[in-house]
Amino acid sequence: MRPSFLAALGMTVFGACVSTVTHYYLPNASNPRFDTAGATQMLSQYVRVQCPERRAAQKPERGDVRITILTDSSGAVTRAELMSSTGDEVLDGVFGTVAAQLKVDSIRAVGAPTATRRLRVAYTCEADAPGATLEVIGQ
Repeated sequence: MRPSFLAALGMTVFGACVSTVTHYYLPNASNPRFDTAGATQMLSQYVRVQCPERRAAQKPERGDVRITILTDSSGAVTRAELMSSTGDEVLDGVFGTVAAQLKVDSIRAVGAPTATRRLRVAYTCEADAPGATLEVIGQ
């Protein structure tokens, strides 16, 4: 069909463009590495500090993210990629940054130079138990 014919019918042809933004985090050699307990403690401290501001801004009091990590043979994360978002760029950034600093023997690459693992990081600002959890899923 010719464009002039479509215009005569009152139709317009549109082209669509889709783009994807990938957020990934790399470890910083000058920052400490965390095991899962240490990462959870660090994330919980940060969330507890942010809770009053979140409540005042009427932001969600709970949520989670999914992160895919790439580890080396020692269990050190070499890259953390945000797969889902809390909807809050600051929280997502903190969660991704801490995930990139993980080093856990149980998630090391075995028989290959690298391994991919998935993490779930959840947070809550509910008054009875504000904090965060970090869980390795899909081992």
